[in-house]
Amino acid sequence: MRRAFLAAVCGVAGLALLAVRLRATYMVIRVHGNSMAPSLTDGDRLLSRRTRLAALRNGQIAVVLSPCPTGSKFLIKRIAALPGDPVPEHVRKAVDDDVVPAGRFVLIGDNTEASFDSREHGFFHADDLHAVTIRKLEPQHGR
Repeated sequence: MRRAFLAAVCGVAGLALLAVRLRATYMVIRVHGNSMAPSLTDGDRLLSRRTRLAALRNGQIAVVLSPCPTGSKFLIKRIAALPGDPVPEHVRKAVDDDVVPAGRFVLIGDNTEASFDSREHGFFHADDLHAVTIRKLEPQHGR
C-alpha cells in the first residue's frame, strides 16, 4: 500500500514538473490585427517556443514585446535581418546603420501597408524577444 502511494505521489510530482517545464518553454499566442496577412489573420492562434536571438533564422515569425504602450502586449512579425546582416533597404530610413548590430534584429510584417515594424521602430532588441512561432494551431470550435 505504501509503495503504491509513493508511486502515485511520484507520478503526480513528475506530471507537475513536466507541466511547469512545458509552460516555461512553450506559449500560445493569439494574433490581433492583420499586419501579418495573408499568412496570419486576426484571431489565429500560434504555438510558439521561447528562444534566444542566436537560435533565430531569417524568415521565421518572432513574438516580441510591443514597444507601443497601447494595444496588444506582443508584436508578431517576420524576421528580416539578424545581427551581422545588411539592413534591408526599406528599413534604412529608420536606422543609422548599414549592418544590423549585435543584440538587435529587424522585423517586418507580411502586410506591409498595415504593419508597425522595423520600418518605423528601427531595430528590435534581443531583450524584447519572447518566442519564435512553431506552427499555427487549428481554430477552436465554439469560440
